[in-house]
Amino acid sequence: MAVQTPTTGAVFIPEVWAKDIQENRRAKLVALKLIDHQFESAVLNQGDTVHITSISPLTATAITPGSPIVPIANTEVEQTLVIDQYFGVGVELQDMLKKQAAYDLRAPYVSEISYALAKAIDTDIMAEWTNVLTANKQTAVANLTFNGIIDAHSLLDAADVPQEGRVLVVNALGLADLRKLAEFTFYEKTGKEGLVTNGGNDANPGFVGTIYGAPVYWTNQVAKAGGSAKNMLFHKSAFAAAVQIKPEVEYDRDILKKTDIITGSTLWGVKTIRPDHAVVLQRTQA
Repeated sequence: MAVQTPTTGAVFIPEVWAKDIQENRRAKLVALKLIDHQFESAVLNQGDTVHITSISPLTATAITPGSPIVPIANTEVEQTLVIDQYFGVGVELQDMLKKQAAYDLRAPYVSEISYALAKAIDTDIMAEWTNVLTANKQTAVANLTFNGIIDAHSLLDAADVPQEGRVLVVNALGLADLRKLAEFTFYEKTGKEGLVTNGGNDANPGFVGTIYGAPVYWTNQVAKAGGSAKNMLFHKSAFAAAVQIKPEVEYDRDILKKTDIITGSTLWGVKTIRPDHAVVLQRTQA
C-alpha cells in the first residue's frame, strides 16, 4: 500500500518566515569614547587641519651669583591632526520589493548603516597602535599576564603618564586571559570593582572590570597583525580624534527607478599625540 509522505505531499506543507529579521552580531565599539576630543571643537564648522603646539621641557641650571641667567630659545614644534577620513555607505530599496516584502526594511538598514559608520571610526583608532613608541610594543606572548600588565604600567610610569585616565583595551582572547587572573577578579587585589560577569552594560558598553586601577574594556575591534592581537594600555591623551561630521543618515527618492535611497556618512581624523603614553600588549592568536 502506498504511503503519503512529506515528499509526496510537499504541496500541503507551507514555508514560513520568521517574525523578525535576525540581527547581526556586533563588536562593542569602545575606542572613540576613551581618547582625547579636546581639539574637535576647533574644526566642527570649518577647516581640515588642527595645529597642535607644545613647549619643549625646560631644565633649570645653577646660578652663579653676579652672573645673569642665560635665556633658552628652544625651537618649538607642532603636530597636525588632519580631518581626512570620509566614509559612507548606502542602500537602495525598490518599491516592488518594499511592497511585497514581509518586513519593514528601512529601520534595520538604518541600524546597519549607523553601525558601519561607527565601526569605521573605531577601526581607525585601534589601528593607531602602529604609531606607538617602538620601545612600548611588548614582545608577543601566548597569554596576557598580571606581570605583563605591571610591566606595561611601568613604561607609562617612566614617562610620567598620569595614573588617572589610563585604560586597558583587550579582545576576547585577552579578556579570557584576564578572567583567569585572581588580580582581576578579586576586589582586595585590584582595589576596585573586579570582574563584571555580564560583560558590561548598555550605559558603559565594553566595560568588564578593573585591574591595577585601570578600567578594562573588551572589544574585538582590537587590531591584528603579524599573528598577534594588539591589545593596548593607554592614557586618553595618547590619541586624539576629531569627528567633523558625526555619523548621519539621509534619505532620498529616485522617481525614475522607483526606489528609496538611504545613505550614511561621517568625516573624522585621528592622531597619535603622545606615542609614549600607550603600550601595545601583543598576544598571539590561536
